[in-house]
Amino acid sequence: MSISNLLRPLIVAMALLFTPGATLFAANKDLSIAMVQWRGETEACRGFKDGLKEMGYSVHYTVLNAAQNRSTLGGLLREQLLPNLKKFNYVYSYGTTASKMTKTVLNNEVPQVFSNVAAPVESGIAASMKSSGRNMSGTSNRVPLSLQIKIVRKAVPFKKLGIMFNPREKNAMVIREALYDIAKDQNFEVVDLRATPGGDTLERNLKMIGDRSVNVDAVYLPLDSYHMTKAGLIGSTLRSAKIPTIAAQKKYIQNGALIGVIPDYYALGKEVARIVDRAQKGERLMDIPIVTPAQPLVMVNQTTSQALGIKLPDSLMARAIVVK
Repeated sequence: MSISNLLRPLIVAMALLFTPGATLFAANKDLSIAMVQWRGETEACRGFKDGLKEMGYSVHYTVLNAAQNRSTLGGLLREQLLPNLKKFNYVYSYGTTASKMTKTVLNNEVPQVFSNVAAPVESGIAASMKSSGRNMSGTSNRVPLSLQIKIVRKAVPFKKLGIMFNPREKNAMVIREALYDIAKDQNFEVVDLRATPGGDTLERNLKMIGDRSVNVDAVYLPLDSYHMTKAGLIGSTLRSAKIPTIAAQKKYIQNGALIGVIPDYYALGKEVARIVDRAQKGERLMDIPIVTPAQPLVMVNQTTSQALGIKLPDSLMARAIVVK
């Protein structure tokens, strides 16, 4: 055998080593990932883990759960994540608050993938939906608000729509502004129902809706972490008050909201796993567009529908997921 034949495998191996995006990257199936969670394990988190497992990855996860507390989140990022950055191949973050604070701490040093950020551009996390402009990518859980309203208004006509939101949450404020724009086009009025953690404003809002001192035909529940923690209270109270509720998240509907056009969170988690897989195969995260819900789901609470005496159109019910 000639010397050139002996050297050929070595030359090929070296070429692979120094070629960006080569299959050498795809062969690395052992990963260490920090998971920065805002409110514990979610369907999206489970979808992310399952997606990586199904693609053959063996992952060691370090979970940092902020339990919906900014101070706790800041401490976790400074004391547990920052000193150990070099240990992680990726940092996964859930939600706008956790993703934005994680982005600041990482400072582009470690690849970041995020899940369930409703407004990545408006919140300052990404430069655009096509490119984050940095070493990160992820998913948005926002179903176009115009589509939500269009579908639901066929089933639940209204002239005055209340919106329950926490003004401290960027997502909720972005959605509120969008709702006002849609209201102008579709000729309905929006009524603000602000509530923040730590007080009794939510309870007072529910009381005013119930006794009709606030006059609304229906209430919209946007993607809002604080209000989602109160989904049971909101759903049962508004159902008793005979007020139709339109929700942007499954948890609300499972707890008594009437109807919603919602994302499939588990599927979005798997999309984040696919983003990691693409990066492992050599693509730059900044070149991977942010993924939005491809096939939003219509979900209906049958118990609430019956309690309110609302018969939803057969055309809508034919494709709806029904919960009780």
